[in-house]
Amino acid sequence: MSCAVMADTHPRTLLGAALAMLEPAVDAQGRHLQAHAACLLGDYPRARRLWEALAQEGDDEAMAQLTRLARLARGVGGAE
Repeated sequence: MSCAVMADTHPRTLLGAALAMLEPAVDAQGRHLQAHAACLLGDYPRARRLWEALAQEGDDEAMAQLTRLARLARGVGGAE
């Protein structure tokens, strides 16, 4: 699965994604970055949780990403 590319800061490699997951997310952009990184690493439940929190704050991009995950049946299920 390919999550939508965010901005120039989007992790483009597995190493970049792993590094993004280690950085503290202090703002919405950081949480988006971590969600994209989680998606790249295959951790769809974590990406979903991050985007859900952003969506509850009214973030339209997070809502769009949740829709993409739902369409691909990623980040859903009972084992999270």
